[in-house]
Amino acid sequence: MRETTKRKTIKRRRKWPKVLLAILAVLVILIAITWLKFGSQIKTSIADGYAYSSHLDAKDFYPKNSTVVYDKNGKQLAKFSRSDASYTKEKDINPLISKGLVDVEDSRFYIHHGVDMYAILRSIGSRVIQHRVQGGSTLTQQLVKNVVLKDQSQTMSRKIKEMVIAQEIEKKFSKKDILEFYINDVYMGHASYGFSSAAKYYFSKDQNDLSLDQIAMLIGIPNNPVYYDPVSYPERSVKRRNMVLNIMNKRGLISHKEYMSARKKPLGLKVNQHSFDNDISKNYAVNYAVFSATEELMKSSGFSMKYNFKNNDERNDYYKSYGQAFDIAQGQLLNGGYSIRTSIDPGLQARVEQLVEQTYADNSVKDKDGKLQPQVSSTVIDNKTGNVLAIVGGRGTEYDQLNRAINGYRQPGSAAKPLVAYAPAFERGYLPQSSVTDSAVGSITNWYSGFTGQTTVRHALENSINTVAYKLASQDKQKSYYDDLAKMEFARLSPNDRNPILALGAFTYGTTTTEMASGYSSFSRSGNFIHPSNVSSIYDESNERMIYENRHLPKKVYTADASYLMLNTMQSVITDGLGKAASLDNFKYTAGKTGTTDDYKDSYFVGMTPNFTIANWTGNDHGNSLTGGQEGLPMATFKAEGQYLVDYLKEKQQNFKKPSTVKVSGSNLSIDESKRKQTIQDIIDLNFNDFKTTQEKQNQERLFNMDYRIIYHLSKKEEFKREAKVQRAIDKYNDSLMVKESDYSKKLDELQKIRYLNINVKRQKAKNKFTDQIADMQKQLNLQQATLAAEKENGKLAKYNTEKRQIEAQRATDRKKMVDKLMPQYNEQVQKVKEAYKNNDSDKEDQKQELINLMNEIRSYGGTVPDLKLYINN
Repeated sequence: MRETTKRKTIKRRRKWPKVLLAILAVLVILIAITWLKFGSQIKTSIADGYAYSSHLDAKDFYPKNSTVVYDKNGKQLAKFSRSDASYTKEKDINPLISKGLVDVEDSRFYIHHGVDMYAILRSIGSRVIQHRVQGGSTLTQQLVKNVVLKDQSQTMSRKIKEMVIAQEIEKKFSKKDILEFYINDVYMGHASYGFSSAAKYYFSKDQNDLSLDQIAMLIGIPNNPVYYDPVSYPERSVKRRNMVLNIMNKRGLISHKEYMSARKKPLGLKVNQHSFDNDISKNYAVNYAVFSATEELMKSSGFSMKYNFKNNDERNDYYKSYGQAFDIAQGQLLNGGYSIRTSIDPGLQARVEQLVEQTYADNSVKDKDGKLQPQVSSTVIDNKTGNVLAIVGGRGTEYDQLNRAINGYRQPGSAAKPLVAYAPAFERGYLPQSSVTDSAVGSITNWYSGFTGQTTVRHALENSINTVAYKLASQDKQKSYYDDLAKMEFARLSPNDRNPILALGAFTYGTTTTEMASGYSSFSRSGNFIHPSNVSSIYDESNERMIYENRHLPKKVYTADASYLMLNTMQSVITDGLGKAASLDNFKYTAGKTGTTDDYKDSYFVGMTPNFTIANWTGNDHGNSLTGGQEGLPMATFKAEGQYLVDYLKEKQQNFKKPSTVKVSGSNLSIDESKRKQTIQDIIDLNFNDFKTTQEKQNQERLFNMDYRIIYHLSKKEEFKREAKVQRAIDKYNDSLMVKESDYSKKLDELQKIRYLNINVKRQKAKNKFTDQIADMQKQLNLQQATLAAEKENGKLAKYNTEKRQIEAQRATDRKKMVDKLMPQYNEQVQKVKEAYKNNDSDKEDQKQELINLMNEIRSYGGTVPDLKLYINN
């Protein structure tokens, strides 16, 4: 019997080496596959990390120069920097902040060199084994991600660059310096950067005057500034603060008495709103520029805008992350360091505001809050570029600072009909003269009593017949109108809006005049939408890089035929329908649509010429009904603005461009299929994606050869001088071969210097060529090093394996000793927790947390303890 057991044991032991070899083989294969797939990207990311690091110095972490907004002619419109911003040197920082932050966020800060592999492995193990989320990033990595890279994207490339830069920063700066940078630059919520700024915002205090509980609350915020926001979620903030206090007590930073006293205190917030050198709310156009620039900064940091949602949970989750990203990006922008070029024409903006004021002059009543009523919102879009030429967000910033043109979401009423009901119907084959029936459908009623029976599509739009619009939208079984609105970036769409009632303007959350104007302007571009903005470019002065350039890229929404049919039918609204009051005296080719909501709480008009589109809304902030005279204000405002713009833009008396496929006979229109392929424009429309790809490729090629002049403003001589430096360095590198393994480091340094030189090359085509050469040189260098190293490897391998086994055995012994040492403490703490819960002691949660900490520590050394199960006697 014993002999049989012994033989089985020997067989099992013989199997183990085979199993280990199999596992090792699988790992090698996985690593090889990963390298083949991502090797080039990894090498590029590493090189980029070194390139970023080479230019970093202390001033990159100090307060930035003001952010400046320029008008279309390059004249300064506004300068932003926080008037309450203060950079606190290390010697002046409250020592409890420094010590507490390290203990809570990065307890191995003074041990690691920028990247803590132990913390990373612990984080992975916690996720896989215990299904708990633990951070693996060090304070240095967080500093790199938020200040140097300004990139929140969850990509391998970003993470590699972050790790490389973090280690390089640790070589350049002391731990005190890095901690000073972090404490001054970390995001603390509500556009607060750094502990000094946060102390002033949340408590109206200097950071040196904070109490222990207030310091603990601030230390708890950076982990998740939105989730632990003390203003929005005070309960979460208290729990987080108390956890921080518990850690500080455990680490000996504070006494148990101080801990117990501080955890009982309320938050005691005394919010002091930030102020800026120039308040962004005082100028509607600048306010919109900052809004647009903030969203572009969000995109450059890895945030993806979303407009189409499967369900409300998905939508709610998106807006939580959007709010966090927006808050962070706007804080960065206003803190300084950026140049924002815009298409703002101050004279035009001022004149449009003046025209609005004059139109509303006889309708000025102050409400209980001292605000003028009714209110107004107006957005003017350039049809060719999508630029917002002028924007009015209310009756002046003297009474309130809300920019209703981008944040005032109200119902558009029947102004939604062209976008939701009619344009999709024209795409399905309807024509303006097509027959439709005004008759009862569900609970839908018209603005007039009863129904008119058989009519045409044109007449239905002219007279804003609700039943017809609802029926047309109901026929759209795919609900393409919802997807069309999402393509045109209607930001507050809800999954509940997948409903034909949307044709009557019954949005769940409403729309803005900027969304309506940009949507309508798509009709003037043969159905192509262009993202509305008044920002031309954003330049990061601190890192000397272009963040954004507005290329006015078109996005296909409607067909060219349907767009023209829509424009032609909306022209009848002006000439023969409910929009007659909006007719321009100095221009005959105008299209538009009126809109009112139930009880006349909102009144809308969107009108357009071939050159521009204007969307106007009026209503009372508190939802009171408008008077009969006030309902017409949007059309009166359009008339005043439109007549001025026709003269200002010198618009010629020309109608909207008609596709060759559309045939006009009086008021009747038809589609001539035989002419569909006769014009270049039609070919472009039908093969839009191919055309766009070809154009982008050609433009990219031109840019790759001329970007040094267009973007970086270098002369040909200056650029070629930079390229010559790189080529000389490459030639010098190739002249000397690596003859011994000790030469590897020297050659590697030479390669890195070549990479640094290549950073200064601004002609992208040349830069790419050098990058490929450098990659090949790196590959050859690695092969040479591997060949030389292989000659030594055989002799060292046996010695290495012996040492490795000895080290692993010693580590296993040490881990077992630690487990044996901790187990008595664990058993004792289990009893304490049971007694605390049994007696309902006030510190039962603390006792439980201490037990959890012991369990985690035992498991980290390879020990096993059962999951925590408390049987509480109720």
